[in-house]
Amino acid sequence: MKEHIYTIPLNEHFSKLEGCPLCGLFDMMERNEIEAITGASMMEPSVRVKTNEYGFCERHFGQMLLVGKKLPVALILESHLNEIHKDLHKKKGDVQAKKLKNLEEDCYVCRRISDNMDSVFSNLFYLYRHEENFRDLFAKQKFFCLPHYRELLEYGAKNLTKKEFAAFFEVANSIEMNYLETLHGDIDWFTRKFDYRFAKEDWKNSKDAIERTVYTLTGHMPKFKSDNIEI
Repeated sequence: MKEHIYTIPLNEHFSKLEGCPLCGLFDMMERNEIEAITGASMMEPSVRVKTNEYGFCERHFGQMLLVGKKLPVALILESHLNEIHKDLHKKKGDVQAKKLKNLEEDCYVCRRISDNMDSVFSNLFYLYRHEENFRDLFAKQKFFCLPHYRELLEYGAKNLTKKEFAAFFEVANSIEMNYLETLHGDIDWFTRKFDYRFAKEDWKNSKDAIERTVYTLTGHMPKFKSDNIEI
């Protein structure tokens, strides 16, 4: 059944007890989509029609190139660029601008992942309602990035009864507030370490506090390293 497709990966990623489990699922689906679009899916006419229409965001263009297969990317770009040229040629003025605006905000891979994440959250709350083991596993999570925490609350309100959601919120909110308090303490100590009064003190758990804070706020671990930042 469609609603049970993601129960196994949900259990796998929640069992790791490291990072945001939903980010782990997101990253897995993102890799799968990038590998597919630069592989066998590239030649499927139904896929090509959609990639021509939606295009790709900067993030996913970059990931497609990192896969190391330039010919598939070039063929996708050639077809997509040709479609844009034909479409714009028929439009004028503000109609062209509107088309380009829509194109800037669209992405084939983002759409695919968004559709899949709908199923992920549907399955998550199916498990939460029916599997005590999963509820116990959920309660053991260290934290969720804020974008996925927001989605947990939104989907929870839709998929649970008011009584169930109240109990779910108590657990999820406790996880998140405790982690945010810890994270705030780490980033606060990181800043204090640049005060001469604390220079000889131990860094404790704050050396990567900038990276972890950005990750928590955005759902994406930054590429920079804070120990390379000039103060």
